[in-house]
Amino acid sequence: MQPSSVAVEDFISPFINLDSDFYAATNYNLMSCGIRKSMSQLTINTMCLLKDEQTFLANGHHMNDTWLIERECLKDRNFRKPSEAFINSNSTVKFAFIRDPFDRFISLYLDKCIRENLCYNCGDDMRCVVRNIHSGLQKYQNHREWRPKGSYIDYHAAPLSWNCNFDRDLSKWHLLMIGSDLEERRSSLLLLENILKRQGVSDELIQKIHNESLSGETDHSTHKSPLRIKAEQQVREDPVVRDLLHKIYLFDYIVFPFKKDRLDAKYQTSFWKIPE
Repeated sequence: MQPSSVAVEDFISPFINLDSDFYAATNYNLMSCGIRKSMSQLTINTMCLLKDEQTFLANGHHMNDTWLIERECLKDRNFRKPSEAFINSNSTVKFAFIRDPFDRFISLYLDKCIRENLCYNCGDDMRCVVRNIHSGLQKYQNHREWRPKGSYIDYHAAPLSWNCNFDRDLSKWHLLMIGSDLEERRSSLLLLENILKRQGVSDELIQKIHNESLSGETDHSTHKSPLRIKAEQQVREDPVVRDLLHKIYLFDYIVFPFKKDRLDAKYQTSFWKIPE
């Protein structure tokens, strides 16, 4: 297939803003955004700790706490809905974890589709899953509404660029790229620690975040799952799955500094641009 034969309208557009999850530690002039299937739990736990260290520690919380653990910080509207003045202040430092889109999809598939069986009654049929995600996101970008059924997975699968109001101020965010293995996790944490240190977070708290984030995995972490090898193989080799994943996530690879070698060769160029 020649690049000119690719229908650009089949691709999911970037920068369609969702109602995102922001978290504010105003005492450190720090704000983060939780992107689903991109270390969102670590993001929440880190920000909860920074917001109110005493309560976090008194309740015995940990960096690997999951959604099943009740946390006081999530009841605080100011924590979850920071003011526009705080969001837009030049002194507010913003960070978000971002993840290779294909890896993020695999994590979503293993967690929500295989483990929880929540994906459009598709079971483990990955082709069925990506078809439904693609059609759901197309409907939303065209009509700005979620389908009554399946919208939970659509929301989790939405492109990275749809999150965090990146459509407004992407250049103001520190983007921490994460991967699925320990070394990539360690590298992203080092970047986070540098941000925290500059914001005046104590060495003791930074060390706690570092140690606990590397010492265990959240209950829904999937990167060591035996099923992951099979899912990765299908993403690499299944032409239907690959075609739809390119149509869903291509612009994430363009907007963010991910390696493009995960993409098919015809998508590693600016194929959509009209020659002058």
